[in-house]
Amino acid sequence: MAVYLGDINARARGLRTRLTSARDLERLTRVPSLFALQRELAALNLASASVPATPESLEAALRQRAAQLMSILRRWSSDEREPILTVLLENEERRSLDRILRGADQGAASDARLSGVLPTGRLSERALRVLAEQPTMADVVRMLLLWNHPFGAPLLDAVSGPRPRLFEVEVALQRAFARRALARARKGGQELLDYAQQLVDLMNAWSALLHVSEHEDSIVDLTFVEGGRWIDREALELLLSCESIDEVWRGLTHAFGDSALCTVFTGATPALAGLEGAVLQAQIAEQGRIARIHPQSAAPLIRFYLELRAESLNLRRIIWGVALRTPAAMLRAEMVAT
Repeated sequence: MAVYLGDINARARGLRTRLTSARDLERLTRVPSLFALQRELAALNLASASVPATPESLEAALRQRAAQLMSILRRWSSDEREPILTVLLENEERRSLDRILRGADQGAASDARLSGVLPTGRLSERALRVLAEQPTMADVVRMLLLWNHPFGAPLLDAVSGPRPRLFEVEVALQRAFARRALARARKGGQELLDYAQQLVDLMNAWSALLHVSEHEDSIVDLTFVEGGRWIDREALELLLSCESIDEVWRGLTHAFGDSALCTVFTGATPALAGLEGAVLQAQIAEQGRIARIHPQSAAPLIRFYLELRAESLNLRRIIWGVALRTPAAMLRAEMVAT
């Protein structure tokens, strides 16, 4: 039987009222400069008025706020419910580590590696900054091992060679997360398990989109992550046998059947840069529907987490859009609706 989540769900519903409204987001897209944006963010209690008016500093302030909101839920998680919240937090840690490892492999500046990450209790802003300052992927993994982070040991083999491949490190990270998430999700009920399986399906979907042109027999063995519901090994083999990304896109529409993600892959193939937002929007809508039908399930908690991620994505796009003088209409078109 799933553990009781009524009180932590109530807290998650309350925290949703602190998220930035669509009206305020729309107004922020129209500010003329970073100095004006800084004042607006301070007025909305999203950042301190003393924060420097630079994209990096404003992003750091927003990361701190997001971490504070999640820490409130963490304090409400008893010992029996801690593994449930861990599924959400470790997914964020996986995403953050993926950005940092990619940045290390590409030799990106430390601030660039931190763009888009969200701190957690185990990987705080300070810890993420330390990881982002490491010169190589192997050094990042060594820090994780030093801190006894659960993703450290599974990545060790992938970075041990003389020339580690980012691709292999990323797959090792995905598989480590999937094993832990699926084991813990069962304690949170069917809704949380469905969400964890959906995350695994999305990993395999991304693999199909990114490796469509690599017709090698070993590519399925190298990329497949066990544990999804809609994309099993046979489905991934079929997707990777496609001749074009458009064909993969149509295959994903079929693979996701009648799931909430089917609509994401319906229609013409968009730019992959917009796929994250489209998936996030579909997930939020799905969890909102489930939360109305099963209010005592994990859905309200998942929905808040996804909406917090959407807010962070929207605000980051606004910050860099204002810095680069992107037209407000274009920024509004890129917003993830919640």
